[in-house]
Amino acid sequence: MGRHALRRLSPVDLLAAVCTRVSEGTGLACVTDPADEPSPFYSATLAGIRPGRSKSMFLDVFEVQLHAVAAPSRTQAEVLAMVGDLSSAMCQDVVLPEPFALVRQDDMGLQAVKRDPTGEWHAIATYELTVSYGLMIK
Repeated sequence: MGRHALRRLSPVDLLAAVCTRVSEGTGLACVTDPADEPSPFYSATLAGIRPGRSKSMFLDVFEVQLHAVAAPSRTQAEVLAMVGDLSSAMCQDVVLPEPFALVRQDDMGLQAVKRDPTGEWHAIATYELTVSYGLMIK
């Protein structure tokens, strides 16, 4: 009997699930292509995928950067409030399509807060999502 590869979660499906969680949790749009999107909004980008370690499950760890982009202003107050809303939204699990299971969802912290050339404030927070795509059977 030959071995066959297990189907892994598509990065497109993962980002779609993350965007849904952020949009539902914050009430603002979360997109994967921020071009021409009016602020305020969130965007999600995939920073990397690596294999996870487990004795009983096949795992992938997805590193996702979530960008909060606030309307132009003189202070960081709005973008920092958006970071707080994002943190609250991401306290709820991201819902993945079957047959994948979310094992862990970790807040890796705020990576940067900067002012873009447009005058918009931009904050970047990183999350790691560990996803099981199958059980190991001995």
